[in-house]
Amino acid sequence: MARIDKRRTAGARANARGVSQTAARQPARKPAKRGRTSGAIEDTMFFPRLRRHTKWMFVALALVFSLGFVFFGVGASGTGLGDLFRGNNGGGGGTGVSAALKETQKNPKSLQAWQDLATAYETKGDIDNAVTAQLQYVALAPKNVDGLNLLAGLYHSQAVQQSTIAQNAQVSIIYSGTVSPAGAGLTAKGSPIFTDPLAAPLTADASNGYSAAIQAESTALQNTLATYQKVAKLTPTDPNAQIAIANAARDAGSTQAEITAYRRYLQLAPDSSSAALVRKQLKQLTAPPKKTKAKTATSSSG
Repeated sequence: MARIDKRRTAGARANARGVSQTAARQPARKPAKRGRTSGAIEDTMFFPRLRRHTKWMFVALALVFSLGFVFFGVGASGTGLGDLFRGNNGGGGGTGVSAALKETQKNPKSLQAWQDLATAYETKGDIDNAVTAQLQYVALAPKNVDGLNLLAGLYHSQAVQQSTIAQNAQVSIIYSGTVSPAGAGLTAKGSPIFTDPLAAPLTADASNGYSAAIQAESTALQNTLATYQKVAKLTPTDPNAQIAIANAARDAGSTQAEITAYRRYLQLAPDSSSAALVRKQLKQLTAPPKKTKAKTATSSSG
């Protein structure tokens, strides 16, 4: 391109010299009208000539781009027409909840239909219904390892969600009713004369919510562990299944199940890259508790 540009520059300079010498030999002419001159110059330029003579093309292109923006929802936070044609029900790509529900009603024994429904619920953030749909999948194919692994993952997500609910409820318990909106108010013998009528109900609701979330989290963690144990029974030579059990057992607080899983892992993969870390973890779990030395007071006899 650099050589092409140089030749064009040299040619332009030679043409300019030729035009200037020719103009010097010819007599002066009357200047043309301004409007015609500007129009003639514009006709020699590509884009102005295209704009003047093919305005309909620019209009068509602008219309196409505008319709494309509307159709695909570009630059807008809402749903475009393209989303409607793709069957988007607010779940971000893939099959929507309503469409997946219809498919399960139409084909209640279809594994793909129940899997799509579970995925749609999970994408929507409705983990409880996602678990219910995946349970239907597992009921139809109880020995399907992929289905069980997906169910275990949903149980774990359910536990995480309930843990967050419990933490929020705990914060509400700490701060609910500690300070009345009207201030401390008058007291008699150290007790407030007026109490906040909203404080006790709010604290009670938060406490009940905390207890329910903790129980739901524990149940979800136990379900996660039990599901991974089913996977391990179906894949007895897979060391990764034992790692999944160990992690789930640690979350569920089942130390013995965690120890058993680590030992089984070392039997299946003693030379793996993770074997050293597993041995270290196993050593920590099986180490005897440290005894605290009781301090005995000694008296010196004189």
